Amino acid sequence: MDDDLMASPRTARAMAQAAARFLGALTDAQRNLASFGFSVGGSYDRLTGGLTGGLDERRDWSFLPVPERGGLPVGALDAGQRDLAHELIVSGTSMPGYAKVVSVMAMEHVLRALAKASRPAAARLFDPGRYCFRVFGEPGAAAWGWQVAGHHISLNYTVVDNRYVAPAPSLLGSEPARFGTLAPLADDEEAGFRLVNSLDARQRDAAIIWHRPPPDLTTRIVPRIGDVERPDPAFAPEPDYVISDEERDILSYVRSSPKGLPASDMSKQQAADLVALVEQFAGRIPADVAAAQMRDIERHGLDNLTFAWAGGTEPGGRHYFRVQGPVLLIEHDNTQAGGDHIHSVWRNPANDFGDDILARHYREHHAR
Repeated sequence: MDDDLMASPRTARAMAQAAARFLGALTDAQRNLASFGFSVGGSYDRLTGGLTGGLDERRDWSFLPVPERGGLPVGALDAGQRDLAHELIVSGTSMPGYAKVVSVMAMEHVLRALAKASRPAAARLFDPGRYCFRVFGEPGAAAWGWQVAGHHISLNYTVVDNRYVAPAPSLLGSEPARFGTLAPLADDEEAGFRLVNSLDARQRDAAIIWHRPPPDLTTRIVPRIGDVERPDPAFAPEPDYVISDEERDILSYVRSSPKGLPASDMSKQQAADLVALVEQFAGRIPADVAAAQMRDIERHGLDNLTFAWAGGTEPGGRHYFRVQGPVLLIEHDNTQAGGDHIHSVWRNPANDFGDDILARHYREHHAR
């Protein structure tokens, strides 16, 4: 592989500059909340050339509306600091991606108003001021990273050698899926429906792996994707929707044996539509980083992408789709609230939290 093809130095520099400006504008107390050490989450194994063992704070990427979250919340910032925080988000997104992020944040206002009527005790959890920023290590160092996380947003970036950017896991969600003019993930929904409904009967038999979707993401919020991941039987906020152990097996993610319809069994147009769907998800991040991600996916073979669907194939019901490849996992879940609550994630089984680029860095600079 030509390493230069995987480099995104422009965005790496932009992120370092934005993070440094943000941290520089904080008080000492705020900086203590926002600043964390950088750890690879394990150790470098000289025999395998990979990273093994332990976990660390960088891999805490929950997007749930938890009462307490590590980091510095937006609500603790003054207007100037908040502008710099958003400049940091802009450094890690395309303009369409940034529009999605702020739309998800805006949906929190809607959800809080709705929750006050139906679940008042939880309403305080839905607040755009609760999104938290964390910077791991020193911006511009050989290896560093940053995160913005809160309800329905978890953007995680690892930057290595001021050239390589790992932009995963990257999750956006929306509850409700749309309200008035707010529909942050409608285009992703529509792309999935277009593809599944373009399939003929034989292809649908392969692509639709089950008539019911998982309660939530099959890989859940695991810090590292394993060889096999099974969805939880239920998602706590909606305990009445439960799947059996047999269904968990059917819906499971298996790294070595993807379930669904391979791109190689699609027509030329369908395969192009599948790639366009992947490009649409990649379009949430800066253009140079997205291009590097797509080159890596192409290097591993577009024919090795597999499309899987579960649930209904018409809008308005519970559904789920997955695009799986050697260096890609897209999961788009709209199961809760009868199909009105989305979780949509981009992950890389080989390079979540920069595992691959960090391992290469250690091989080149630290192996003896």
